[in-house]
Amino acid sequence: MVLKAKKPVNTAYPKELVTLGDHLRKVRLDKGMSQPQVSLILNTSTDMVTNWELNRNEPTPKFAKLIIEFIGYVPFSLENASLGKRIYYARLMSGMTQDQISKEIGCDESNLRNIELDIRKPGVELNKKIGDFINRVFNHNNESYTN
Repeated sequence: MVLKAKKPVNTAYPKELVTLGDHLRKVRLDKGMSQPQVSLILNTSTDMVTNWELNRNEPTPKFAKLIIEFIGYVPFSLENASLGKRIYYARLMSGMTQDQISKEIGCDESNLRNIELDIRKPGVELNKKIGDFINRVFNHNNESYTN
């Protein structure tokens, strides 16, 4: 007698992929890796990997960039995202801080923070610089994961 059934889904898998931590946990489990193994790759502590996977805190841009490289795909979509959310995603993907981005595009850090929080709308010139930055980051990352 041969029994056939689907293998049960690992209960450690996230129920839905919403956060960067959810994607990290899914890919780690798919690769059969432990949190300590991932922490060595990301050059951080096992506790930090646990906290990200359990959505206790969000990784800094430096670590977010490393996580995106580890999972091997861009877990964000610009579709239907506000300008603030698009800046936030680009910041995570680039590994840059608000201060670094504000210097690159030529605006005050507090102004960029308010734009990222969708509290303030940028002027025409700044909007173009922000758009160029976002497009550059997303185009570079999408090319990296499709090649």
